[in-house]
Amino acid sequence: MIIWCGLGILVPLVAIFSIVVGFFISAAMGLETAGMGIGLMFAALANWALCKLIYPKSPKLLIDPATGQQVLLSAKHSLFFIPAKAYTWIFAILSLPGFALGIMGGAEDKKQKAMPGYQEFTTADGLIDAKSSGISHGSTTQAKAAAAEFSSAMKLMVETLFSGGSKKNLMTGGDFLTYCHDGPDTIVFLCHVPSLRSFKSDEAKNGLNDLAWSVAVDAATKLDPEGKKQLCVGLRGVTSYGSFMKGKKGDKEATSSIKSPNKSEIIPAFSPVAAAPTPWTP
Repeated sequence: MIIWCGLGILVPLVAIFSIVVGFFISAAMGLETAGMGIGLMFAALANWALCKLIYPKSPKLLIDPATGQQVLLSAKHSLFFIPAKAYTWIFAILSLPGFALGIMGGAEDKKQKAMPGYQEFTTADGLIDAKSSGISHGSTTQAKAAAAEFSSAMKLMVETLFSGGSKKNLMTGGDFLTYCHDGPDTIVFLCHVPSLRSFKSDEAKNGLNDLAWSVAVDAATKLDPEGKKQLCVGLRGVTSYGSFMKGKKGDKEATSSIKSPNKSEIIPAFSPVAAAPTPWTP
């Protein structure tokens, strides 16, 4: 519940609008990871302007005609009992760690962009952003069929074994959007899981990871009948990946699993030039 007084309700509205603008500006400048810092700085400037231009600058003097008593009336503008003008400094201070995280993220992005396979991974990952691009995709016709098998099996099993979550997710339409990459030595399944954030407990997350690995092993059988290739599975939500798993197709469980994954772990598998399996360090 939002508690405000006067025009204090404008504070969160200005903040949301400024952050959205900040992300658009940062994307245009090629500084995607600095979007939050830029947005909060804009929010600080916008809130300062509101305090100067819209909120009353001085109290009003009122006189009671019956008693002649003077009353000094000043409008109060607050959000959660904090004066609206204080949010100028709050947003400005919060923008500093936002910029710091943006700089660190920018360095990581630069590193990833220099890696072989980055462009191919980005293209594949973009195809599973939303259902409008389709449900299943692949690097080959056979890989696309494997992706379709993975997607349908995951949807059926998750609906059977798990409860909660959105049945009609806005971005996915409730489907498990999947891309399968069949490389020279690695098979990769990337999957956009509907309402991934609803899997909150460690038990639910581990259960989802185990299920995805089992389904990936079955779906990869036609691509690698002899089980010689390395198998990777990445599960993502709307904006980021929740886990990466890696192992051999014959393994009942993934030999390695990262719950806070870095895309650098999986990008080399998409390299057009065959490369030796990359070290996997949890």
